[in-house]
Amino acid sequence: MIQLLRDRYYRAISINHFAVDLLNSQRSILLVYLAASLGLDNADIGLVALSYAMVGSLTQPLFGWLADRYHIRWLSGISLVWMILWLSVSVSVTGSWAIGTLVVAALGSAAFHAAGTERATTHGKIILLGRAATAASLFFLFGQAGLAIGPAIGGALIESRGAVGVLVLTVAAVPVAINSIYRLYWQKPLAVSRPDNVHDKDVDSSSDYYKSGWVIIAFAVLVMFRTAPQVASMTFLPKLFYDRGYAPGAYGIITTVFMAGTALGGLIGGFMSDRWGRRRIILFSLLGAVIPMYYYPVASGFTLYILVFLAGSFNGGSHAVIVVIAQSLMPSRRALASGLTMGFMFASGALGSYLIGLAADYYSLVSAMQVNGLLCLLAAVLSLVLRRDSKTTYQVNP
Repeated sequence: MIQLLRDRYYRAISINHFAVDLLNSQRSILLVYLAASLGLDNADIGLVALSYAMVGSLTQPLFGWLADRYHIRWLSGISLVWMILWLSVSVSVTGSWAIGTLVVAALGSAAFHAAGTERATTHGKIILLGRAATAASLFFLFGQAGLAIGPAIGGALIESRGAVGVLVLTVAAVPVAINSIYRLYWQKPLAVSRPDNVHDKDVDSSSDYYKSGWVIIAFAVLVMFRTAPQVASMTFLPKLFYDRGYAPGAYGIITTVFMAGTALGGLIGGFMSDRWGRRRIILFSLLGAVIPMYYYPVASGFTLYILVFLAGSFNGGSHAVIVVIAQSLMPSRRALASGLTMGFMFASGALGSYLIGLAADYYSLVSAMQVNGLLCLLAAVLSLVLRRDSKTTYQVNP
């Protein structure tokens, strides 16, 4: 992994990812802070989160197609500029304008995740001699790190300065965007490996298996059940502990613990999948998430932090693996594959969050959040339909 961090091209994309998701993470904190003044209940918070995610997900395939078709290398940097602009407007206006401009900012996230994921994975795979999941997991680590520390920083800024405190983060992201545009536009990347090279053959040979309609449907439902608990936790963890009387800084830290676990789990999952196999990592990580996902909504004290961390770690362990599987099935349209997969993740996760918000208003937020444990169990069962890993697919070249 040191080779990746030393590469300026890969590093620029990854730091850009950190900044994009640092700004993305302010959504749930801002919604909880604005809920009282705007009269938002749990279902309303879930609906706004759904709108944000839908805008940021349904447009990802379009941005992925544009990146594949026109090779827009600087798209990652411009997408961060877009987020900086509209998030700054969102925290500076009042009333429903704050919600509308916040949702518009999601287009920047969509553009980055479709194009940036493909660039980082393809570039990193060449450097690491075919270890695509490891390259993807390190790239996602930067994004998860932004999501992890974002709520704690944003919560502290909002607690001390109000919504405009988020402007500190948008201003700090400007140099990152400038560096990304410079590196991705003027620095020539490594030559893109041919889709049929030795590193892809074993993985892509599974494409016939994945042509089965039932397997595709099962895989899609697996992705939905895996992603919904993560997005629901990101959305409602602040509200869950706000209802218990926690201050913004406190529930921001709890959310950060969850996302820190997700970041670490994603890195370990990608690294181990290149050695142990992708299906095994998806199965065992999801099984590991069941108990902590079910019990953290009712936990307290130090046990709460342990369970929240474990829930994030195990649930996040399969994130990079799923994206790499999708890219291997569309080797000549990797940005489109990234956009389709991550767009579906965002959309299905947001839909799950909205449904949990509706259930929370009829039952309780605690009971609704415990359903996440069941979803992880169902996703683990569905992973059994995936093709068994061959012993040679994930060998690492010296």
